[in-house]
Amino acid sequence: MSAEQTPLIDEETKVEAGTILKQKREELGLTLEQVASRLRLRRAIIENIESNQFESEQVATFTRGYLRSYARVVGVEESVVLCALDDNGEAQHQEHEMQSFSQKTNQERHDNRIMVLTWGICAVIVSISCVWWWQNQEKTAVELTSVTEQEKKIEQELAENNKLDFAAVEPEPLTKTKQEESEIVEMPLEDVTTQAATLAVGPKKVFENTAPAILVAEPTQVQPVPSNNPATPDSTPTSNVSDTADNLLKVDSEVSSKPEKPTTSIVANLLEMSFRDDCWIQVKDATGKMLATGIKKAGQGIQLTGNPPYKVILGAPENVSITLSSEPVDLSGYTSGKVARFTLP
Repeated sequence: MSAEQTPLIDEETKVEAGTILKQKREELGLTLEQVASRLRLRRAIIENIESNQFESEQVATFTRGYLRSYARVVGVEESVVLCALDDNGEAQHQEHEMQSFSQKTNQERHDNRIMVLTWGICAVIVSISCVWWWQNQEKTAVELTSVTEQEKKIEQELAENNKLDFAAVEPEPLTKTKQEESEIVEMPLEDVTTQAATLAVGPKKVFENTAPAILVAEPTQVQPVPSNNPATPDSTPTSNVSDTADNLLKVDSEVSSKPEKPTTSIVANLLEMSFRDDCWIQVKDATGKMLATGIKKAGQGIQLTGNPPYKVILGAPENVSITLSSEPVDLSGYTSGKVARFTLP
């Protein structure tokens, strides 16, 4: 009989941890609210502890800590409560993995998302900027290529029509004037020489031969002047020859002085360019006439004239020096490596 009663007594003496704490609280006359306030826990957690519901998610993680704190509040030894918890296999708690309920984790996660979004926006902006820059460069290259092709065609047409630059075409009137002048001067001198050689033939013949030559040079001074004193046959041809020479010298001086006025006007509108390096140019005057176009080599220089203002396009303005009417033109305001378009003056 004694052997059978011993297990029964042991089963009866096993008291659960929550029951021990509840009995002690009731002995002290404390309410659940008072215990929860001292432990700074919710009342539901205290109720779960006293009802030995240690598998609840509210208690399972911090079961031993809660039991120790509760035991200190009601004045029970912690070891007694923990032993009761360990002895009760059915009510044994199951610990859960620790989870962070901190707002910091959520904030960090939110910040990470914002950071990823920001970097994505920055990457898109950089990509768009690169595409825009590349398109501008390609557009500029296409424009330069098209302009170059047009200028080549115009240059070929000008070459076919023998329309050259002023440097090659302009000196022609001066050359012609000098040739005409030499012809005017030389022809009477030859006639005078012939007349001098034929003086022995007779005065009438010399006078008839010299009269047309004198008319060419100075028609108003060819008429013979009657004299009261009869001249000898030898004196009349000599005076006519000397008058012819004087008239020819006057004509020579007048012809030589006439081209000076066009030269002055040309200098007033003269556009000079010198090239330090290769550069594509295009120059038009006010009438739209193409004065110069194409690629000019380093060390080359050109002189142009036309009706101002001049429309100038330079492919590389840093490689060009320009003077207009002997006055230098400032090109420092144009960016190196970019096409410069301007009008002079």
